[in-house]
Amino acid sequence: MRPFIIDFFFFRKGEIMNAFDEYTNKFDMNDNKLSYKYYHSYRVMNNMIVLAKNLNLSYCDIKLAKCIGLLHDIGRFEQYKRYHSFNDKLLDHGDYGSKIIKEKNILTKFDIKEKDYEIVYKTIRNHNKYEIEPNLTKRELLFAKMIRDADKIDILYALNNSEIKSIIYEDDSDIRDEIKQQFFNHTLVKRDNKITTNENIVVIFSFVYDLNFNLSLDLIKYKQYYEKIYERLIDKDKFKIYIDYVKQYIDERID
Repeated sequence: MRPFIIDFFFFRKGEIMNAFDEYTNKFDMNDNKLSYKYYHSYRVMNNMIVLAKNLNLSYCDIKLAKCIGLLHDIGRFEQYKRYHSFNDKLLDHGDYGSKIIKEKNILTKFDIKEKDYEIVYKTIRNHNKYEIEPNLTKRELLFAKMIRDADKIDILYALNNSEIKSIIYEDDSDIRDEIKQQFFNHTLVKRDNKITTNENIVVIFSFVYDLNFNLSLDLIKYKQYYEKIYERLIDKDKFKIYIDYVKQYIDERID
């Protein structure tokens, strides 16, 4: 069956969007990088709604998913204002976002149950981490997996959208054996201080290993996100083994 298409979003302004806009309007939204994060937040919100509906979640849980999607990157705005950078080593935007949502009582402006506030704090804290923290409840883990999928789907979408103009950088650097080993062990490749420009492309290919739901895999296969990223690369020979492996991995998981 053809998956839901979520390469666009449609929404009506309402209470939760107004609350988000009220917060983000305090920042310089004429800056292209902040503007990108603003629209990224709305697209991820939409992805969360689609995932929630596909998983047959309740109406209340769809609203919760919507809230998490819209707020997941709220820490990015202050991060960029302070450091003019999105480097989480300077300020972890997941941790900070969770903190300010709690401290500023932002969730009181959202139509979700108070007993679910902790889910929002934990999922936003975990959305940008290498792996999800242990000891989450089954319900917390569900939403943590959803936001990680919704976020990565939009990153892949942005890399395929000419209007967003996301750039894929290449250089002459080699890909270290330890990076290759992580990738071919079906592991999300870790970003560290040593990672090269070309290794960062392998990181993007490895996103597929951190996708949790069939809809996510169906979507990126149907939209050919990885194939289109590969076509944009100049040194195709260097990355052919990775695109071939990703395509095979997706097919095997879907089957």
